[in-house]
Order: sequence, then structure tokens, then C-alpha cells
Amino acid sequence: MKLSASRLMKTLRAIEEGIALMPDDINFRLAHAHLLLHKIQDMWTGLPVMRQLVRDAIDKNSEDWMVSALDQLFHPANDHSRLPPAERFAMGKELSEHILALNPPQGDSPKFRSYPAVARYYHKNGNDDRAIELVELALQSLDGPEPVPDELKEHLLPDLLQALANYRGGKVCYGALCAAPQNNFPKVPKRGRPRRKNKKG
Repeated sequence: MKLSASRLMKTLRAIEEGIALMPDDINFRLAHAHLLLHKIQDMWTGLPVMRQLVRDAIDKNSEDWMVSALDQLFHPANDHSRLPPAERFAMGKELSEHILALNPPQGDSPKFRSYPAVARYYHKNGNDDRAIELVELALQSLDGPEPVPDELKEHLLPDLLQALANYRGGKVCYGALCAAPQNNFPKVPKRGRPRRKNKKG
């Protein structure tokens, strides 16, 4: 349901009051950026808010904050049509690099939380090979040294497999679960990485 302009402004004031009281509350900060950029679509006000969110996320060196900020810029559920592309991708690059430095591919930390968001940035930036690599690492981390509850794994797997299928442009499988690319995603050129199944273990 689309909110009226007056309702949006009322919501905005409430969020800003919340931020004034709790400036380090990630939920208020995300709601502020989301409302301005994706609902009101006020780039004049929203972009400085987004820049500050990115800066604070990096300064805090918080994976949760950085992933949440990256989702504001690249998550497919959001409308990014009015965001200036150069600034959007510059912020995405900075966030992605910091996330990968904090949680490097060769490390043992779980990848399933942050790597799909970073993969979306690389995919949108035209680097599907890198996006594929990151999603594969996220899938592998589900069977890493830190056990992932079956319920969480079942929740994460469909989206991870769908992303991998979209970026590869072909069907992929993990155990008995498979995904095919959606029609609105371009296929990876044949010169890209070879297609292969991802089998558990």
C-alpha cells in the first residue's frame, strides 16, 4: 500500500526523532535512508543521509552495518532508478572492499550473511565471475567449521542458489535442491566460468 505524502512526512519526523535519541540505532538509520531514497525519493536529502550511513558503517567496522548499507544500494527489492549511478557504485565499491577485508575469502568466518550482498554489487558492476565466486563461498560456508542450524540453512539456500543460477545463466544444484536462472537476468557469456553443479560436500 502506497503511503500518502502526509503520512510519509509524519513517518519521517518520527524516525528523525528516534535518531536524535538513539543515533547509533541501526534500525532507525536504515529506515531513514530507505524512506528518503526509496519511498519519498528525495535524493537531495537522502544522498547525504546515505553517505553518512556508509561512513559510519565503515568507521564502526561492523559487517552488519556495512551489509545493511549495501542492501540500501543494491538489493533488488529497492528502487534504485533515481540514485546517481556513479555515486551508488562508488559507495558500493567502498563497502564491498571493507566487507571483504573484514571477512576475507580465505578466512573461516561465515560468508552467507555478507557475501550475497557483495556479490550483488559485483553483478551489477558487470563482474559476474567475482559474483559467482562470492556466492559459491557463501554456499560453502553453510558447511563450514561453525555449524549452521538446518532451519537457517533451509531458509538461506533457495536465495543463494537462485543468485548463483542468475549469475551463471544456467541451472545449479546443491544436493537435491536446484535453481534455474530467472528470465529477467542476463546469461553469463560463454567465455565466463564453466557451469557446474554445486554438490553438497
